[in-house]
Amino acid sequence: MYSLLMIHFMSNILVRALTGFIFILTVAGSAILDFRLFLLFFGAYTFLALREFYKLISNTDTKPLIAVGIIIGIGIYLISALSVLSIITTRQGGIFYIFTFVISASIFLIELYRHSKTPYFNIAYTFLGVIYIAIPFSMLISFSEFQKEYSTFSYQILGYFFILWMYDTFAYLCGMKFGKHRLFERISPKKTWEGVIGGALFAFITAYIISLYFLPNSLLHWSIITVIVVVFGTFGDLVESMFKRSLDKKDSGTILPGHGGILDRFDAVFLSAPVVYLYLKILAFI
Repeated sequence: MYSLLMIHFMSNILVRALTGFIFILTVAGSAILDFRLFLLFFGAYTFLALREFYKLISNTDTKPLIAVGIIIGIGIYLISALSVLSIITTRQGGIFYIFTFVISASIFLIELYRHSKTPYFNIAYTFLGVIYIAIPFSMLISFSEFQKEYSTFSYQILGYFFILWMYDTFAYLCGMKFGKHRLFERISPKKTWEGVIGGALFAFITAYIISLYFLPNSLLHWSIITVIVVVFGTFGDLVESMFKRSLDKKDSGTILPGHGGILDRFDAVFLSAPVVYLYLKILAFI
């Protein structure tokens, strides 16, 4: 019995590692080889994450406007992507944003004719999908705006993901090996302080290595990003766990073997990316 459990455990670890490797390869590889390909990948991730989010909610009594929510979310992402590529100007982007917000008003009008018992829950969750997923992804790809002079690809995006991946990986491994003290047992019983501390240690080591090779060559800069990733990435993980627990779901989906769904894979990004973007924005004005 013990042998069968160990085989199952090792099999899950292998599947998780293989899926994670392929995922990292697509994200990092596309960011390095062709940033347009990276933007295309994250456009697809935005669509899949929105669909996954609305599908989870639709299994309850609340029925968000899935098509409209996805159109608005993709629209916001597309405007950011075109701005990053300098295909449209900041002023043109502002006009497109206004047009997107006008479309958002249709949610209220459509809901008038749906005869739903929970119209404002439907409206709220439709907007929540856009706020929770599309806007953070739009901010994430906009990291590259703060260092176009450095390279054809974004050190900010790659550095952010390398730190995030190292934190996530070693928080998981250290939590399994040394975890005793629960971080937030009511929401996520398996997460421990030992995992967070172990993951943070390796994240800071990664930040040091990155500061030697990535621009800007500032340990302070990458350390600040690491602090943001550790703090808000952890909260992002807990928030997504709270969301799944409220729906009585273990995973948000099954598209990524060993990891669950798109929301499971990017849970740390949804809260940390906007804060990193804010930090870079403030830094640009200093």
